[in-house]
Amino acid sequence: MAAPFQACVKGLGLMQSASTRGPEYNAHMESFFHSLKAELTRGVHFRSARELRGQLRGYIRYYNLVRMHSALEYHSPLAFERQAA
Repeated sequence: MAAPFQACVKGLGLMQSASTRGPEYNAHMESFFHSLKAELTRGVHFRSARELRGQLRGYIRYYNLVRMHSALEYHSPLAFERQAA
């Protein structure tokens, strides 16, 4: 399933950095996109781009303000940053 997408990206003259191993590899973003797909988009069909954007805004707020992260001692990123300051 990834191969057709990667071919499309390459055909457009773009470089897909999320799956590339190297200096631009970002494990934190990989983790975020895995969570996003598992918790918001898997199996869901959005009626419009506007609906999708609204859902994404809400999920990003939830991910940063509410969702507990095991790597952050089960705090949200905002709570963890406030605690560290």
